[in-house]
Amino acid sequence: MATLKDVARVAGVSVMSVSNVLNGTGRFSPEMRERVHRAAERVGYAGPDPAAASLRRKRTGTLGVVLPLPLEMAFADPAATAFLQGVSREFHRRETGLTLLALPHAAGPLERHAAAPAERVARAPLAALERAVIDAALLYSVEEDHPGLDILARRALPVLAVDSPGPDNGLAHFGAAWGGFVTVDDHGGALAAARHLTALGHRRAVILVDRLTAQPRLGPVGWPEALATTSAVVRRRLTGYRDAWTEAGLPLGDLGVVECGSVDADAGHTACHQVLSGPGPRPTALLAVADTLAIGASRAARAYGLTLPGQLSVVGYDDIPAAATEPLPLTTVHQPTVEKGETAARLLLDRTHPAPAGPGAAATATDEPCRRELPTRLVVRASAARPAAG
Repeated sequence: MATLKDVARVAGVSVMSVSNVLNGTGRFSPEMRERVHRAAERVGYAGPDPAAASLRRKRTGTLGVVLPLPLEMAFADPAATAFLQGVSREFHRRETGLTLLALPHAAGPLERHAAAPAERVARAPLAALERAVIDAALLYSVEEDHPGLDILARRALPVLAVDSPGPDNGLAHFGAAWGGFVTVDDHGGALAAARHLTALGHRRAVILVDRLTAQPRLGPVGWPEALATTSAVVRRRLTGYRDAWTEAGLPLGDLGVVECGSVDADAGHTACHQVLSGPGPRPTALLAVADTLAIGASRAARAYGLTLPGQLSVVGYDDIPAAATEPLPLTTVHQPTVEKGETAARLLLDRTHPAPAGPGAAATATDEPCRRELPTRLVVRASAARPAAG
């Protein structure tokens, strides 16, 4: 295998000069650079060993994206895939590697791993996070009590959170490693969605959430328990729905919360069927924290024999592509999910892998934590209307 010494011998220059030319450092004439590159090509020099180069630079050129769910579920979630699309675009522009680290809710506390085989399997994603060769981590929708946070804090890796807890409720122990967070106006989006329903005349509604904690309870949940959720995103959306409801002078007891256990359409279908077949007055509207839940609920309501939106209005959240192509296009809250991924990736890269400002300019890292909140907007389609009389 060819070495720097071989290149230096053929080019007739020092090993140090070869290293500087190939690494793009130092000042050399175009002729010198051309001579070194031709010599490297002639001897078949493939470049420095990546592992050794990483050790010397103390940088791998790869960042991790931490997802709190199995990868197969992440790729089945349109909102998650849109976010990853944005992240990938920015990483590609900056020629940076990407490692996906799946840390499902079932991973559990670190101290459980030594007990039963099933728990050792559950700890495997946490062990992968401990060993991951990454320069920094982007947290996507990670709960405040997730055990992976402790691992990252111990590793002192720079961290930027997306749709995750902020420094006041979960990330304070990161100290100087905390790079900030990126989110959307979840409260404002949920507020607009619930205001739309109250303006239409709805007085009884149910909110469908995927999960409030790592172990979902499935079924109706009281408001104190709902607002104690470990998901920062769900909490902001719940408070938005609640605030619109009380703002309209409506009793909070007529705005229920149901935990579905998952974010897919099947979970929304099951939860809606339980709501419609349960005791008490039937709600005239459903608010879902994700379009996938809303789509599943809409299908369940039609299978139940209801006319939408006359007998049941449904409002989602995210504005995934399917929301506009459903048989009954879904009224929903649009969030710029791809832009959110691009913004988060750019901010983290600016902190850890800053690009030079121009020819001859030195790269400078961004040290101060950042906060970006992207706007949301209500998209009114056909799935919500005035409730039927009586």
